[in-house]
Amino acid sequence: MPSSWYHPMPNIIQQVIADHPGSILDIGVGFGKYGVMLREVFDIPYLRYEKDQWVIKLDGVEGFRKYQNPIHDYVYNEVFYGDIRTIVHTLPQNYDTILLIDVLEHFEKEEGKQLLRDLLKKTNKSLILSTPLNPDVQLEYLGNTLEAHKSRWTIVDFADFDYLYQFMSVGDNGANLFKLFPPQEAEGAASAPPAVIETVPEREKLKIGYLLPHLNLTGGLKMLLHQMKELRAKGHEVYAFIKGAEGDNVVPNWFDLEVTKGIVVPAHEPFSNYTHECDVLVAGWIYQLEELKQCKEPVFYWEQGHEYLFGDIPNLHEGMNLRNYLNVCYKSGVPVASVSSYVAKVLKAKYQLDTKVIPNGIDPDFFYPEENKVFEKTEFNILLVGNPSLTFKGFDDALMALTHIWNRGYRFTLTWICQFQPGYRWYPFPIHFVVHPLQPALAEHFRKSDLLIFPSYYEGFGMPPLEAMASGVPVVATKCGGIADFAVNGYNSLLVEPRDILPMTDSIAKLLDDPELRRTFSAAGRETALRFSYKGVIEKLEDYMYELAAQKSKE
Repeated sequence: MPSSWYHPMPNIIQQVIADHPGSILDIGVGFGKYGVMLREVFDIPYLRYEKDQWVIKLDGVEGFRKYQNPIHDYVYNEVFYGDIRTIVHTLPQNYDTILLIDVLEHFEKEEGKQLLRDLLKKTNKSLILSTPLNPDVQLEYLGNTLEAHKSRWTIVDFADFDYLYQFMSVGDNGANLFKLFPPQEAEGAASAPPAVIETVPEREKLKIGYLLPHLNLTGGLKMLLHQMKELRAKGHEVYAFIKGAEGDNVVPNWFDLEVTKGIVVPAHEPFSNYTHECDVLVAGWIYQLEELKQCKEPVFYWEQGHEYLFGDIPNLHEGMNLRNYLNVCYKSGVPVASVSSYVAKVLKAKYQLDTKVIPNGIDPDFFYPEENKVFEKTEFNILLVGNPSLTFKGFDDALMALTHIWNRGYRFTLTWICQFQPGYRWYPFPIHFVVHPLQPALAEHFRKSDLLIFPSYYEGFGMPPLEAMASGVPVVATKCGGIADFAVNGYNSLLVEPRDILPMTDSIAKLLDDPELRRTFSAAGRETALRFSYKGVIEKLEDYMYELAAQKSKE
């Protein structure tokens, strides 16, 4: 019978131990190695050597009866033989922990998601699953048609579930580990304020306070600063608050922004001691919410997405404590808005929050196409944008794809806009690192590029592709979640699955080979970006702020 990787077993077993289960269901028993290990962990160390002494209820499901062997009969209390899609509805009990190890790839996507929903109804504590990063081509085996590989799963596919995630490298492949939790009740969750504005009909200008989390060059902070600048241009008073010491800067020197007032709040004091002049407050980071729920002024948090929201926590064991703390923050009662429909879906699945979508905006007069751009060429400028230290940005995948492209005979220079120069190994193509450019220089690099590669595993929105589109630059990107609100495969971009290097390579080659396709994507991308200009986006943000002010005035 086929076997799955043993490499993830220690991490998976640790996750089962963390549940302190009294009952376990192992789906896809196969040979039975997980059953043996679970007995070794939960019964044998306590001198329960005989089967009639075992206290853990350990059942299994196996779809192919010919895999039955003495381990099944000895290690498991009961093994149910048959299709899990049918058996799940007839299971005699709920289980504290359910294992679904290297099973999900044998189902089509929608079928697999329905199975997960059904299993979560039978789970008291968690559903732990693994699935290969790149499943091998596999059809039936020993007459077992259930062995066929039908799907490839990434973190974005789990947006409808509450989960923690970890990736384990296994040779040139890897295992995606997920720990899913049963849906929670919506009690205590905050929701978006009402959409009807009744008590502020004259739209007086607001005094708006932004509580900045730091001054580092990140996409999230950059979007907050853009909001502040646009709101100030519309006549609102904009206050900047930051925790620090006297004399610290309140806004970063890498961004051109003047605020009405900048306030440095001593680190040991709450923001609420300094925000009384404001009509509405904008939290800059999720960890501020516990403190800000005490503010008398209306406050909200605009969720742009971060690793922890998407369950990407390097150590799943430590992730439980972080998950619990995030649950407290998101359910603090502070209203939350989302940057994309993907983020809104994740917030609904994990925290039962109904959130209004307020997308990122772009200034199409700042990011604009190069005049008389030449599309017929044989040497290209390719662009990467982002922090090299963030694994989820997928830059290793892009570099590998570009190595394949170079080896196929294409010639290009890679420009990498980044926060610091990474210590990458030698590559066969030239790389030009641009560290911490000022914003005008950044826009110029976009204009001079022939192609942007955006290889993220997941993103709350994904600003560089929209900046590229505004600049008339074609895009090859992954289907990383938030990008779906504006990137359309074959219309303004070529989209591939995250971490799937060969399709990424082929998509890059397709665009480099076809100047007419690049010209078409350039025009379509610019048209897309115009729909996200700040004019419309800031009006949505203003409406939301006025709604909060109106809601507060009723209390």
